[in-house]
Amino acid sequence: MDEIVCANTAFRYWRCPPQVRDLYPRLPNSEEGWRALSQAPFVTNVLKTPIITTTAPGGVNYHSGLRTTIHCEDASGVDGTLETTLGFRVTNPLSTLFTMARFMSPFDLVLAMYEFCGWFSVFKPTAAVEAELRKADDAAKEATTDPLFELDESQDEAPWKRVYARVKVKESINAKGPDGKKKTKEVIKLKGTSLWMRKPLIELHELHEYARKMKSRKRGAKFYNAAQMVTGIAASPLEVAGILLLSLPRSRGGAGFRNVYVNDPTPLTASAQSIAGQKVCYGDILIVNPTIMKAGIVELQGEVIHGSGAVLDHDAKRMTALQSMGYDVFLVTHDMLNDADQLDAIVRSLCSRLELRYRNKTEAQKTAETELRANVMCNWLQIGC
Repeated sequence: MDEIVCANTAFRYWRCPPQVRDLYPRLPNSEEGWRALSQAPFVTNVLKTPIITTTAPGGVNYHSGLRTTIHCEDASGVDGTLETTLGFRVTNPLSTLFTMARFMSPFDLVLAMYEFCGWFSVFKPTAAVEAELRKADDAAKEATTDPLFELDESQDEAPWKRVYARVKVKESINAKGPDGKKKTKEVIKLKGTSLWMRKPLIELHELHEYARKMKSRKRGAKFYNAAQMVTGIAASPLEVAGILLLSLPRSRGGAGFRNVYVNDPTPLTASAQSIAGQKVCYGDILIVNPTIMKAGIVELQGEVIHGSGAVLDHDAKRMTALQSMGYDVFLVTHDMLNDADQLDAIVRSLCSRLELRYRNKTEAQKTAETELRANVMCNWLQIGC
């Protein structure tokens, strides 16, 4: 395919793990016709239609169920694109985000930015691809996020790691009950989720520099404003939701905490190291009161990312080590973030521990929080669809 894939189509490409991309054949050339191209397995399973491409100003516009063309001179330049092994060029992650601005709501754009700047990607393989992945890795390994922060920075293509959740399944056993029916037993198995861990595709400072550069362009203000809401490097969608719900101004639905740090490395004392078995811990969300030099740590307990027994044990040691150093650690689940009353109780407790003033929200602020929660506690697979 000669055209340059961009915007939401390119977003879906960058979400797809390399080990999944390698399972697909090259795309046919667009000279064979867009009908044939649209039926290629990688298009039907990953890129979807219409395929969004970019051309330089003056090029031909196409708008159909198979393809959509946009003009974006910056995105179509050599510096803004890369050649894929599947036989087409794609905009780089920064240009991809910028070309998405015309198709996405401001909040979905913020979430996409957090994903590209974060340590995670959200992708659900097809059943056929799942079968191939199981062949490649029969023994599903338990996942944790902390080692990802120690990836070799010299590696250009560090491997993506899939996150597994523990699920209960019933299996038949070679015995029958009094009623003559086969007996079953519950066993715990690891199941691959749609969450994958990888190195960030974009550095946070690169996003902010690019946003300033593009601010004067068409839709540049929308892009710039979205980038200003990206303040940390998250390791899961749940962390992104927690960051926004806790740090955004109250007028926008957040709790209004300042001095919020994400996955901030905390050196451990000798005694804390003996508990955690490591020298440094990464707190999910660190909230600091610089006046009294006191901090509280919010640990997001997501089912998929903390689903295995080994990871739960690791998290318990990490939290105990941090508490031994005087940190107040708050364990927060998805359901707690999703409940206005529970989240308010957490905010109230954080304010009390950090000696910050707590204020009840006005009706307008509560309405803004409801809207914010709906935007951030969403189905991430639907972003860019």
